[in-house]
Amino acid sequence: MKSFFRLTIVFIAVAFLFSSCSKKNDIGKMIPKNAMFVMHINSKSLRQKLTWNDIKQTSWYQEASADNDIQGWKKKLLDNPENSGIDLDGDLIFFASKNPGTDGQIVLEGSIKNESDFGQFNKNLDSLSAIKTDGGLNVFTIKDEAVVAWDSKHFAYAFNAGAAKSKLNELNPMSNQGNMSPLVNNTEALSAVCKNVFSLKSDSSLAGDEKFTDLLKENGDIHAWVNAEEIAKSSSAMGMVGMLKLDVFLKNNISTYTVNFDNGKIDISQKGYAGKEFSDFLKKYSGQSVNIDMIKNIPSQNVMGVFAMNFKPEGIKELVKLTGMDGFLNMYAGQMGFNLDDFVKANKGDIVLALSDLNLQNMSTQNSGDSSLKYSFKKPDMNFIFSVSIGDKASFQKLVEAGKKITGEMGKADDTSIAYGQNDKIFAVSNHQHFLNDYLAGNANNKYDFIDKLSGHPIGLYIDIHKILTTVTSEKETKPDDKLIMDESLRLWNNIYVTGGDFKDGAMTGNTEINFIDQNTNSLKQLNHYFDVIAKTEMAKKEKEKSEMNKTDSLIMPPPIDTVGHK
Repeated sequence: MKSFFRLTIVFIAVAFLFSSCSKKNDIGKMIPKNAMFVMHINSKSLRQKLTWNDIKQTSWYQEASADNDIQGWKKKLLDNPENSGIDLDGDLIFFASKNPGTDGQIVLEGSIKNESDFGQFNKNLDSLSAIKTDGGLNVFTIKDEAVVAWDSKHFAYAFNAGAAKSKLNELNPMSNQGNMSPLVNNTEALSAVCKNVFSLKSDSSLAGDEKFTDLLKENGDIHAWVNAEEIAKSSSAMGMVGMLKLDVFLKNNISTYTVNFDNGKIDISQKGYAGKEFSDFLKKYSGQSVNIDMIKNIPSQNVMGVFAMNFKPEGIKELVKLTGMDGFLNMYAGQMGFNLDDFVKANKGDIVLALSDLNLQNMSTQNSGDSSLKYSFKKPDMNFIFSVSIGDKASFQKLVEAGKKITGEMGKADDTSIAYGQNDKIFAVSNHQHFLNDYLAGNANNKYDFIDKLSGHPIGLYIDIHKILTTVTSEKETKPDDKLIMDESLRLWNNIYVTGGDFKDGAMTGNTEINFIDQNTNSLKQLNHYFDVIAKTEMAKKEKEKSEMNKTDSLIMPPPIDTVGHK
């Protein structure tokens, strides 16, 4: 009996240990807990879907490899990136963090395959710098702009976020900071950042973060982590956030994304976490399924985009209370003839916005200075419908009257470009009266292909990229380069589905699906081909412009002066 009891204790201890370990991860060991943004790249998975040999077939690669100015170590690296000494089958990690008193740092981390090659690779980046040893780490400064530290297994590059911002300012012609030089040498601070990531304790890193561990468990080519609370802390506007009580939305606000490049599509799954107070609110007031009947009644077979949402109206009132703005909004609404309770009762909780029937109309305009001159152009035209479901009719009428009052004060009460109306179930607004009438009649009952994708979720979005591109390219394209790119776009892009608003396992979940026309080829390979076509087109365009410029220069160049005298 005692042996059985001891065995039970051992079993429980092992189970507890296994459970504890499953909540941790190795990748987060070198990422500080206060990181604002983290991107984990599954290099091995991506390299299986798009090999370096695939990239070698592209026009931009062939032009780069044929460049006589690229020689030596650069040529070697271009031929095989593994010559850098970096383990390209290992994970790559980008993260951004900001410690008090700094501009913030951007760090790139990864694994080393060949330490000697990696050291030489960095020496090639800055031949004047020397590798120093510090506490078992190799530390190297690259042109006073970045610092890299490494041991036999891992490396970490650190860049100053302020320096990156200065580079952007230099490219911005409106910035007056382009010629300003940094006043402080940040190499010591960057060295400290690099050394710090190698010595992070578990409670100071993301290694023990359950949400980050759950993210990495999801099968994906790329994982992203966004900490809204830490981003807000680094902002000078944080004081205003506290005044408006918006900190309840930012407390423990984490968003995670998992990206997969699958055959024929890019799939992105999302989770959003919040603090207990806001999580309890989301769980209680999250919506149900979008109203499919409101979508089916769109009077068109040529729908380009639909946004639909279902929500609990009483949640809007509670959301306003969380911000502490309920008194102010009730005071303003009272001037308009309603209050927040009227808003809750008036709405049933369904919204639909749809765009359809895109076409390009031929338009022309006369030059004000010369009536004989006319300019022709294409003006896009389409139908749109915005509708909401009606709850209590008397309360909803108060909102309609308030809307009329607001538009009247804005001088738009007589605007004939907008039509609105209602039936027993919905209120709708459109840009065409006939389209509004057909929608309110509710006789369409269209069974769109995208309905099944949106059904069952509180939020749904559909965009038909192919249909939009088909309309835009229906006109004859006079420029061959532009036609080539548009034709490739038509062969690539199909549609986008976005669903969200589902509260599951303590998080708001969502999914985005970007579909391609070719459903059999991996999306990463398709994107590689697509951007290669664009690059090839741009290179040909630049070559043509260069040739024409040289031809023009030769025409305006004066003929050589004959210095030989003639008798």
